[in-house]
Amino acid sequence: MYDVAIIGAGPGGAAAAVALGQRGITNVVLLDREGFPRDKTCGSGLSPNALKMVETLGIGAEVKSLGVPINSVRIVTQGGREMIVASDAAAMVLLRRHFDHLLVKRAQDLGITLKTPFRAVELIKEADRVVGVTGFDGETVRARYVLCADGAHSIFSPDPRPKRSISTLMGWWDDVDVEPGRLDMVFDKNLSPLYGWLFPEGQGRVNIGICIDGQDASGEKSKRNLRATFRQFLDDHYAKALAGATQVGAFKGHPIVYTTWVGEISVPGALYLGEAARLTHNATGEGISQAMESGTFAAEAVARVLRGSHDEAAAWSWYLMQHRKRFTGAFVAGHALRAAVASPVLDRMADAYNNPMVRKLVVKLLGSALAGSSVSDTSPGSDSAEPPTSQPSSRSSRR
Repeated sequence: MYDVAIIGAGPGGAAAAVALGQRGITNVVLLDREGFPRDKTCGSGLSPNALKMVETLGIGAEVKSLGVPINSVRIVTQGGREMIVASDAAAMVLLRRHFDHLLVKRAQDLGITLKTPFRAVELIKEADRVVGVTGFDGETVRARYVLCADGAHSIFSPDPRPKRSISTLMGWWDDVDVEPGRLDMVFDKNLSPLYGWLFPEGQGRVNIGICIDGQDASGEKSKRNLRATFRQFLDDHYAKALAGATQVGAFKGHPIVYTTWVGEISVPGALYLGEAARLTHNATGEGISQAMESGTFAAEAVARVLRGSHDEAAAWSWYLMQHRKRFTGAFVAGHALRAAVASPVLDRMADAYNNPMVRKLVVKLLGSALAGSSVSDTSPGSDSAEPPTSQPSSRSSRR
């Protein structure tokens, strides 16, 4: 029997495995339905918070060597205004094929067992307690504690609330002339209150995608045609840039589930983490950093029980409160950002953006909302920047 079984080796599950190994708990099995490295449909952006987490988990150097650094964000408002936000909160783009494998390899190096392919289909229970998991082929894995990190489609989540979701669709192109180190966030009216993006993946390849609400205001499934909406977005914003480009593969999408108030994320013997706990940002769709933080919280909660410093009920209560303290403010702010996107607020910000004092406030408020952490302006002329040059890196213009 293992001390801990982790279902799902994405960023949340793998981070939990690493964090357990860092705490000296290595009688742990990490289960996933696919072998590694493996591809994963995702925008693959790593926010400032995500980069802090990879340092904590011990893969910072590898991520920096493989990723494409992002030093500025081009924001296009619904009214067609444009802002270039340059920030000290550098982000990166790193394909999930590489990123997830780095985390899994780090866990293995710490003594964690990886078991693939293992397709989990049912939790094993004794009375009301989870004591393991059964695979599709009937194989059983038993453990003192089970961590469920099985993503947006979690079949194990105890949360009874209807799911709120974001629908995404994206594609990849080669030979696209893009400015190095810059990603786009385009708040197109057809996507409101969400956005479309362009992420550079290096060597002329880009990932372009959109996200829209999966439900309408009443909670009913959205009737918007996602594929038609994406094609219109490409025509409206990237027709010229893609004229000489080569599309790589087909369009792909994946659902994102989110919440504002973290709900039921534990049962006796088991914890739920990452997107299985609905931990994604409701305005940006970011979930990688939240999943990793959730994984470290899960590892610490289990470690407290195994060390004997807390009983399970106390550790599980601590686990819930850590999530609510860490994420509720950001998720509430996400709703404010959604409201701003659907109003003239962003256009007004853009119109005033060349004023240095206004720019400083915009970067602090908007950049922090998008990044999920405090950022400061590093555009020429700001207090935290290098001396100004003759070529300003921030501007406001009508398209």
